[in-house]
Amino acid sequence: MKQILTILILVLAFTSCKKENSIQTFFVEHQELPNYSVIDISSTLIDFSETDLSAEEKKAYESLDKLHVLLYNIDSTNTKAFDTELKAINKVFKNKDYTEMMQFSDNGIKFKINTIGNEDTVDEVLVLASMADKGFATIRVIGDAMEPEKIVGLFNKVKETNWLYAFILAMCMGINSCL
Repeated sequence: MKQILTILILVLAFTSCKKENSIQTFFVEHQELPNYSVIDISSTLIDFSETDLSAEEKKAYESLDKLHVLLYNIDSTNTKAFDTELKAINKVFKNKDYTEMMQFSDNGIKFKINTIGNEDTVDEVLVLASMADKGFATIRVIGDAMEPEKIVGLFNKVKETNWLYAFILAMCMGINSCL
């Protein structure tokens, strides 16, 4: 009887655990694959000393811990694989635990921004930036109790300085060495 009960528990445990695509799993499974690169950037490396931040923007900046970036670069040997890889990362972005904030395009780059957390505070902001002829960058902005509206305000401030835009553009174009 104990063996049957043990087997039943094991069967239930394995069949009830549905593997949901997560951004963390995607990073771990893909970081060592060809055409992928990983970059970790501490928030302390992002220098806002020359940028005039409001109190809210400073609070948003202080809630950031790091940026974890996964790049996929297209070269002449993997143009067909790009579609497969982009579909895989888009599937991850559809995870029911992620809330879509917005999608937009700018200068040929398609952006998708999702969050992990609740309406008031999030622990991660996920950014997918892709260019069909260059590749894609998946950026995990990891923090603690980040307020989405304040983070968006901070990103807008950074965009004014062209730092964020240049950073994402460089990643999408595969210019990893400049970082």
